[in-house]
Amino acid sequence: MAINIRTLAKEKKFGEIEKAVYEDRTLIKPLVELLSEKDGDVRSGVLNLLSRVGFDYPQDTRRHLPSLIALLDEEDMFVKIDAANAVGNLGFSFREAAEAAAPKLKALLGHKQSLVRQEAAYALGNIGFSFTDLVTDAVPRFIEMLEKGDDDEREAAAHALGKVGINAPDLIRGILPKLVEVLEFSKEATCGGVLFALGAIGLHYPQEVAALVPRLMRYLDSGHPNAVKNAVAALGNIGSSNPALVKDAMPRIRKLLDDPDIDVKMNAKVALGRMGDPTGM
Repeated sequence: MAINIRTLAKEKKFGEIEKAVYEDRTLIKPLVELLSEKDGDVRSGVLNLLSRVGFDYPQDTRRHLPSLIALLDEEDMFVKIDAANAVGNLGFSFREAAEAAAPKLKALLGHKQSLVRQEAAYALGNIGFSFTDLVTDAVPRFIEMLEKGDDDEREAAAHALGKVGINAPDLIRGILPKLVEVLEFSKEATCGGVLFALGAIGLHYPQEVAALVPRLMRYLDSGHPNAVKNAVAALGNIGSSNPALVKDAMPRIRKLLDDPDIDVKMNAKVALGRMGDPTGM
């Protein structure tokens, strides 16, 4: 029985739509057509769904990326936020989309609303991981957000710096003291980006972050999945370059293989693999 995507969207039944689209990805086209709806809730729901589907099946959404990128210019703040999230999740796979989206996202780093600035930073971080040259000029703005933003803004900026720094460590190597300073007063729930950025530096310059390993290990017991998974990732990055520096962390990371949070569990498995532990991947 054929489903009516438009009717389900207007009834906000996005769970049913998601199931149908995953079973039949030809439904992506009529789903994208709903982005022209005036109802902001419908457009936001569609964008969130496209973000998930597109992450799993990027080739099926590739030709629709211009429609998503255009929504970065929308007046509706929440549509703008959801569009940035979708573009960040999909655009990093394709350079032509990243080139079109990056200037718009950089402009949003100066938006008056913090939520918009945060989502733009996350999206640029994802793009920068794949195409560093497209976001290099945004690094000073990320650093400014790290220094002057609220907790959530610092989290987003640090995460973006970490994503860029994975492949271009010299762009963020000089901010190591600032990252340590920010970590001092960051809440456990919003320190994941800083931990990730420290790990990016540690991947290439493990000795420069060696003294921070005991502090990173403390976050393994924080109880906040965001902090735990990023501490694990950071330790895994450091350990991939110098396993001896993180040998005391390995037994505790092994215990996280049974963590109920899927991201924590996956990061633990990857980190152990990078450290050379046979229980990893």
